[in-house]
Amino acid sequence: MLRGALWRVFAGGGVLALGLMLAAPVQAMSYDLVDADLPSCKGTCPKVIVASGTIQQNEYVLFAEFIQTAGAREKLSNMVLLDSPGGFTAGAATLGAVIRKLNMMVLVGRPVSSIVTRGQGLTAGTCASACVIVLAAGTKRFYVKGSRIGVHKSHTGPTVLDPTTRQAVNGKVDHDEVRNAYLQYFRKMGIDQGLVSLIDKTSSDEIYWLSPTELAKFRLARDASEQR
Repeated sequence: MLRGALWRVFAGGGVLALGLMLAAPVQAMSYDLVDADLPSCKGTCPKVIVASGTIQQNEYVLFAEFIQTAGAREKLSNMVLLDSPGGFTAGAATLGAVIRKLNMMVLVGRPVSSIVTRGQGLTAGTCASACVIVLAAGTKRFYVKGSRIGVHKSHTGPTVLDPTTRQAVNGKVDHDEVRNAYLQYFRKMGIDQGLVSLIDKTSSDEIYWLSPTELAKFRLARDASEQR
């Protein structure tokens, strides 16, 4: 399976490839629910899933557990609000596989009230580094106007740090293999292959922030405010 192939390449057979926007320690990804009030709903709207923080190695397991627990007591929408500086590349790839399998829509942004409506309750978010792998998995992909979406080459090698603990993670990952894995993954998700070249050209110590024009060009995401 593609998911398994991506895990083997990104994880390097047990060695972790990381992507993170910030050098300082950040919080692990957490999940929450927010109410929605949308015209398309008949009766009470399903609750929107909010995902924020740094992506962990086993993020797909944590996400699945949250969906199972929350879904037992609430009706859930297929929308994920995403705000993340990055994290483990392999964790992002497997989480992305789950999101695509569940036919979920991804929106980069953050809730600022207890209820999300078509034009209110959301503010701009950030999706950088490995987060873009998760964003790419959405069957529909949007961002709140003003959001920042950025890419760079994965951090690899013996001095790589765990994005949450900042402890050293030993090992190396072949960048050519990682590039090929990106190509396979983005092709499957319907993303323009030119995005991989841009990732390749951007140092792991920098972030290339994509413009709205580039986001549309690479078919990565569209401005939610321009959608009917």
